[in-house]
Amino acid sequence: MDKPHTRLEELTARLRERGYRLTPQRLEVLKVLATSDGHPGVERIYQRVKAVFPMTSLATVYKTLALLK
Repeated sequence: MDKPHTRLEELTARLRERGYRLTPQRLEVLKVLATSDGHPGVERIYQRVKAVFPMTSLATVYKTLALLK
């Protein structure tokens, strides 16, 4: 299994364990995190998610990151 896929599974499992819904936008935030080298900034995550889901708000990215803390 490749590393990004494993990281994505770990992140989704963390949210599921805590009872959070995995919306398409949240999943996309997780994918960005799982496939990024290092720690991407919120703006960079937002731009990548917005490219796939144009109606995504910056607040969605912040909230998803807060859930992972």
